[in-house]
Amino acid sequence: MDRMSCLSYLLYQCDDEEVKDVAIKLLNGDLFLKEAKQMKRIYPHIIAAESLQKRKDIDDRKVAQFVEQYMLMEV
Repeated sequence: MDRMSCLSYLLYQCDDEEVKDVAIKLLNGDLFLKEAKQMKRIYPHIIAAESLQKRKDIDDRKVAQFVEQYMLMEV
């Protein structure tokens, strides 16, 4: 699975609705990671998610389900 999908999935696991919103925007390309890192409330969550992404084997099936559910497809 690609880096942004995994990162978005990990961010979405947070209980904070604002973080979940950012996760979906990152997944859909509505927000760049650089922009999200400039958000003071979101930054610590991104750093934690990136750390988990590097250390932990993430279940690709769960990430794929997340992507299928939340990625917007434009035709």
